Amino acid sequence: MSPSHGVISTAVSRLRVRHLQTIDALARLGSLRQVALELGLTQPATLTLVNDLEHAFGTTLVERTRSGTVLTLAGAAVLARSRVALQEVTVAMQMASRSGGTGGRVRFGASPYLISALVPEVIAAMRKQWPTIELDVREGTLDALIGELHAGELDAVLGSVDRASVLIGPPPLNATPLLDEEMCVVAGKGHPLFAEKLATLAQVLAGPWALPHTNSHIRTLFDAGLFDTHSAMVTPVVECRGILNLLSIVAASGLLTIAPRAEVARKHWRGRVVQVESPLKFRAPPYVFVSRHYGHAVPEVNALRVCATAAARRLAGRG
Repeated sequence: MSPSHGVISTAVSRLRVRHLQTIDALARLGSLRQVALELGLTQPATLTLVNDLEHAFGTTLVERTRSGTVLTLAGAAVLARSRVALQEVTVAMQMASRSGGTGGRVRFGASPYLISALVPEVIAAMRKQWPTIELDVREGTLDALIGELHAGELDAVLGSVDRASVLIGPPPLNATPLLDEEMCVVAGKGHPLFAEKLATLAQVLAGPWALPHTNSHIRTLFDAGLFDTHSAMVTPVVECRGILNLLSIVAASGLLTIAPRAEVARKHWRGRVVQVESPLKFRAPPYVFVSRHYGHAVPEVNALRVCATAAARRLAGRG
């Protein structure tokens, strides 16, 4: 059965924002006394709010221990949604206070590469459909952005998901595949392999390499490719964040790096970098559009998903 207003109990319908603030503060502070001080309430009033929550949800949400107050598993589940609700209320207040109004607001995060390669076209398409919409774009790592999505600080994330565990809630998330991006070895002008375009494993391992920092998504792909060929780890001569930054560096310095084939094929890089075929392969996970699961669709988020999907198709086919 799809969610509707009719399935909300009377007890839940009586809850206020103050109740949600209470369980959020309890999770952060672990003390009824500290929560009361933060919210400007007495301890008995704070305890009443906790009791209201437990009555509304029909289960124990809080456990009192000698060391403080902790949430139960049910309490943690309620907290996850409560924090999202608090974030949505905050955004709603901001939008309502704006003079003249807007066509809505969407907060989304993306990797540095997608912000350069995909997001500009997504924004152009969104503004064509929603001329007065406000778009808040944030750059970050996938784990950090998904954490903000869970907390209700973002409405969507565009990124490359390399493990299903990233998408596990609460709250539950929806993931829409956007693009399967193939990575390749890239040689900058001046490197011996620039003119060859076909190399042995020994030739590519010889480098010298410009790579993302350790533990970054692309560096993990690179290290996995080395592992598959039973090769020793490579020590790069340059470490830098961002695919486009790395391509600019190798183009000017005659180094090797890895990058998406579709990006390297752009006219911008012609005569500056080339793809190098070699035994070193990279299993790149797909780019996806991730958003929270809503009982009722949010039009702005759905529109962003449609625009991102269309832009990704064009990105995959560009030359």
